[in-house]
Amino acid sequence: MRLPENEETLETAKPLEKAKEDSVSYLRAVLLGGMKPEGQSSLETNVIVTEILDAARQSAATGKTVSLAGTR
Repeated sequence: MRLPENEETLETAKPLEKAKEDSVSYLRAVLLGGMKPEGQSSLETNVIVTEILDAARQSAATGKTVSLAGTR
């Protein structure tokens, strides 16, 4: 990590828990283990991405700027 006032340092990342080591383990934990999807897999993230993609398609089709829905 590099900060303007300090010298660069090396940080070691913590290992992932078993359920998050790979996509298959993560999917299994969500479907069978009751783990709540989070991060890039969360419903909220995917709804926002879908709204952005829909607006991009509409803008490309019409040639006009499309405003996204307000804040959540």
